[in-house]
Amino acid sequence: MKSLVLILAIVTGALVATKIDHRTNFSNSVRGKKSRYLADNGDWEKDDDVIDLQQPDTATTNDDLVQYFGTSFRVVDDKAPELQIEVINPKPRYQYSITVQSIGNYTGTATLISQKEKGKLMYSWKPSFAATYDIYVHELERNRYGAHVKTPLIKPSPFSVSVTNTNVTIESLKERVRSIPCQSVADMKVFSRFDGDWIGPDVNLEADTLRTGWTFVPSKTMNCKFETFSHQDLLSIPEKKSIYVIGTSKERGVFLALADLLLSDDEKFNIHKSVVGQCWGRVSVNKGNLELVYQDFRVAQFEAPDSEDYIECHNDLMAKDSGKFIDNATSVWQEIFRKESSWPSVILMLSGKGGNNWDFEYHTRSFVETLPSSWNGTLVFTDGYFSPQLAGLSADDVNEKYSSKLEEYLYKMNDNRVRWVDGKGISKEMRMYAEFGPEYVTRSQHFHRFCNDSIVDDNTGTTTNLRVCGNVTDLMAQLLLGFTLGEKKDYLARVQQTSVEPKGMKLSYCYDCPKKLLPFHITPNPQLTCAEGLLHERENAGDEDTKTEQTCPQSCLDQDISWSFGSQSDTVNVRQCTASTMPTNNPERSEALIISSAPRDSIELPKWIESNLVDVSEEVQTSFTPFFWHIPKCAGTAIQNLYFCMGLTLANQVGANARFQHNEETALVEFKPWKTYDWSVINVDTTTQDGILRAQELGLVSSKDPKVDLVVSGEFDFVASHLFDETNRGRVFAMFRNPVERLESLFYYLQKANWETTFHPEWANMSLSDWAKTHKGEKNWMVHKLVNKNIRSLTMDDLELAKQIVREKILVGLESKFVESIRRFNIYSNIDASTRERQSCIASFAGEPNKGDKQATRARNSDPHPKTVPGSDVWHLLAQDSLDVLLYEYIEELYENQGHMIEMLKMKESS
Repeated sequence: MKSLVLILAIVTGALVATKIDHRTNFSNSVRGKKSRYLADNGDWEKDDDVIDLQQPDTATTNDDLVQYFGTSFRVVDDKAPELQIEVINPKPRYQYSITVQSIGNYTGTATLISQKEKGKLMYSWKPSFAATYDIYVHELERNRYGAHVKTPLIKPSPFSVSVTNTNVTIESLKERVRSIPCQSVADMKVFSRFDGDWIGPDVNLEADTLRTGWTFVPSKTMNCKFETFSHQDLLSIPEKKSIYVIGTSKERGVFLALADLLLSDDEKFNIHKSVVGQCWGRVSVNKGNLELVYQDFRVAQFEAPDSEDYIECHNDLMAKDSGKFIDNATSVWQEIFRKESSWPSVILMLSGKGGNNWDFEYHTRSFVETLPSSWNGTLVFTDGYFSPQLAGLSADDVNEKYSSKLEEYLYKMNDNRVRWVDGKGISKEMRMYAEFGPEYVTRSQHFHRFCNDSIVDDNTGTTTNLRVCGNVTDLMAQLLLGFTLGEKKDYLARVQQTSVEPKGMKLSYCYDCPKKLLPFHITPNPQLTCAEGLLHERENAGDEDTKTEQTCPQSCLDQDISWSFGSQSDTVNVRQCTASTMPTNNPERSEALIISSAPRDSIELPKWIESNLVDVSEEVQTSFTPFFWHIPKCAGTAIQNLYFCMGLTLANQVGANARFQHNEETALVEFKPWKTYDWSVINVDTTTQDGILRAQELGLVSSKDPKVDLVVSGEFDFVASHLFDETNRGRVFAMFRNPVERLESLFYYLQKANWETTFHPEWANMSLSDWAKTHKGEKNWMVHKLVNKNIRSLTMDDLELAKQIVREKILVGLESKFVESIRRFNIYSNIDASTRERQSCIASFAGEPNKGDKQATRARNSDPHPKTVPGSDVWHLLAQDSLDVLLYEYIEELYENQGHMIEMLKMKESS
């Protein structure tokens, strides 16, 4: 027989719980309450009558209680200042949700702290103040979701316990709500350990409350307070503001909460049936000076970085053409920041963490790194844990690892405009009050629900009508408003100084939604339909409405269903089919994807490239720091060894190698890492973004002692934006190689170079042609690094920008003309190569590899491998759709033109 034991831990002098004396009449100690769920308003109703559990007076032992009720209770003393609840004999494949609440005053959850022994789970809960609390224990079968899957309460839920003395009081809660507003906290990690207390409307905290009267009081660790803004506050905004919510239907709940707050009762009456409430594409709402935008953006479904192109169909419709998820997502991101005048004030964005294919660098960091440097807004990340389905059911140690990981991500992004909300922390306390109500704990993925509730303020008598309900989504909406409007007292002061007239404000809304409610529609530059006035009902999709939808190819429909999921309209059957197996009438389809984006009005270099890097035509100055942009398999090793040999001090990856024991120094150190070579390095790693940030912090390029002679990195844009500045500028040169030959060399090299961090032993079992078909991302490595854009979404506009960057900022060398290129680099970087010793170095590293010159072969990190015949099928595979090939053709022309410029520089130096 399965049983549940509640262990109520008592702290002497701190927590006093009602003790249950099993030797006396049990009905005098435990009061059972008759409960029923009211489906129409999504709440519990409790009768005032106390139901006697009718346990006989003769019960004297725990065993008697187990036999009668199938459960047992005992109270034990414990030194911890908390209530401990133990589940004994939990079912396999089940989880347990333990909610502790005081009606109208408080709701919270107990956290799994340990599995004491086989068949026992221990939970912990800390009381917030003296009160009578009810404990509800729900049994949850894993991986079963939906409104049809109830979660049964385990008897004797609800179990009442009276806390009569605790060191946490109402007064201490009031102190916490007098701290600074959360939107003003400078610490990026403030929301990454989301913890606090949900306090009900019956407790007077003298603090801002949500529309339902509930208040979230952040913990002392967060050390801030949530401010709330009213409907009237939003109508009084004196300047244009916008909030973008990009994510799934969970994040859409936050967008809907904002819309419900902004619109009048008449305007939002049909929100649950409107295009605003039911759009899986793009929708915007405008009223007064506030714009709200939602964009479907399901990062967890995006492709893995190295995945083969595939088509995805939802039922009989095409949801994704080859490569479109990440491509279109990147284009949407660029669209958001295309015009500075319409940049959003705040963005709430789904990071994708938790998805099967999710990659931090590829799916999250890449978007952060393309934020305009002059954008002064706030980017708030959520992830898959922002959901009642995953609402903090894990053990304490798992939650701690999760929060630590969020802090690690924030550190790596190193952008004080970014916040990451701990989804487990914000979600867990309200898991009983999600979309489906208390009988369906963790069965819904949404916190919000459409409703028709009226809340009367006892103090003012005013009535607030809610059409979208959910405390968690309301709280997130208020956080975004805080970031948008600033501290409330300052905002209200600004309003007083302006003359915004809320009366007569018109509501307008625009939308581009799929005709059927199938998710994952990400369309850049959508053709929006706009309307004014009351929200109208969404039209049902008839056959005539789906003619413009792209249908799934029959060959894909003939394949087995990959998986299914439920949507608001019907069950969606998903099929994923390899793009290469799909017939097409357009052999240029893949190339068309590359050149389909909207053209730029004009090509402008990013500000950090324009200001922080020297123009190639500028005369040499001693304040410039030479920067060698290292492109893999383009003689980079030879060039670094050459300049080592010539006596230059380099900043590359060597100096921060842990084996040299200078990687944790808090100051710059110049040292000689090898006993056999008189070569010098600085103790930083300029080849990784984390290392570049450390080099920036230590003042690498501004340092006079030690002084770096040459910075080496493949991270072109990141070095330009983080390492150099307007005072300490970089002078860039780079060695280029035919991209097809470079890819061929990379393939053969990395399948056996086990000393490299990018070693790929699995490539040894592939042919070059197979590799070329499945690893297309490498084809555009140079353009990707130059323009700092996702490698799968590059366009012809990006190629033009890359050409301009190279033309204005980089002295180009050709690996096929190695010696002459080195001569140009030396002149350009003001490196004296005239001494006998340095001429000897050039001779040593300028031979022809693989043609009898063994030293040159070693120096260039070169090794023999089969050569691809130009014009062959494999050659065309490697060159197909390659922007790098087009860029290289331009560089070959530029190399000839720059030759004249170098001679002019040399003449000026001689004179």
